[in-house]
Amino acid sequence: MPRLPKICIALGLLLAMAATAPAAELVDRVVAVVNGKLITLFDLNTRVAELVQRTQGVSLKPDDPRADELRRQVLDTMVTDLLIESETARLKINVSETELDNQIDELKKKNNLTQQQFVAELAKEGLTLQEFRKRLRDDSMKKRLLGYMVHRKVLVTDDEVRDYYEKNKDSLSTTRSITGPKVSGNIGFIMVPNVKQAEELRGKINSGALSFAEAAKKFSVGPGRDQGGDLGDVQVKDLAPPLRDALGAVPAGQVSAPVMLDGKAVLLVMRTGAAAKPAPAPAAPPAGGPGYDGVKDQIQETLYKEKFDKLFQAYIDNLRSKAVVEIKL
Repeated sequence: MPRLPKICIALGLLLAMAATAPAAELVDRVVAVVNGKLITLFDLNTRVAELVQRTQGVSLKPDDPRADELRRQVLDTMVTDLLIESETARLKINVSETELDNQIDELKKKNNLTQQQFVAELAKEGLTLQEFRKRLRDDSMKKRLLGYMVHRKVLVTDDEVRDYYEKNKDSLSTTRSITGPKVSGNIGFIMVPNVKQAEELRGKINSGALSFAEAAKKFSVGPGRDQGGDLGDVQVKDLAPPLRDALGAVPAGQVSAPVMLDGKAVLLVMRTGAAAKPAPAPAAPPAGGPGYDGVKDQIQETLYKEKFDKLFQAYIDNLRSKAVVEIKL
């Protein structure tokens, strides 16, 4: 099932509360051509604005280099969308509204949710029902396209599931998102209003009086708060430069010094690493972690998603190599 793309979290980190709205573009122009189909600057800015709106009203300055990086990421996604659209049209692949309704009904039944509860759960993940239906359709189209064009199945064996469980059981959780599995990441993130509060929290975490996850849930105003500051599959390279520098200045397991981002203070921690020297914590995870039977379906979905994404990306890369793609951004 589809999940929130990493770019949605990266957006909050790249732009981190920039206060000024972008100035209106005076002249529209073509920023990419994909097999003769155009992507205009207006289209690109509209897509970026939609992402910004979904991150609690964060806005960006047009001359900010981080905004340029975001635009490039969004444009790359739009190019991929056009390639998929062309291939699905060529192969006459379609997903009907009835099929989407059936998939959503299965999700509601699986999670024992009414329609109202389902919509409320989507809202917690920053999605409207319309947005979720589009993502569900896109995901289904991708799977069908992959099934049409790749002559091998994505297979996850019982041994792979068991191996993943043994290696990650201490960090696994039985809590699941209705939109699909979310991969726990290595980066912890806390954003608070000022440096003083950040320093106080850092002291409590390092002394063992408070865990990083507890501090995030209680005090953070940034992304990943409800997950204890967990940013999912966001990587260090996805962070804004000041955050990367702060994280690189401390050993894995230790909390970084506060980093100022537009008047707010951020604390970071790399939870694992070869040179890890973990900060003291008040309590260890339950012995042995959750039971295998309670998380094996979650692991199966996670591993399937990883393999599917890798295979699909290889296919898209092949499409790009054959397509006429001109970037003019």
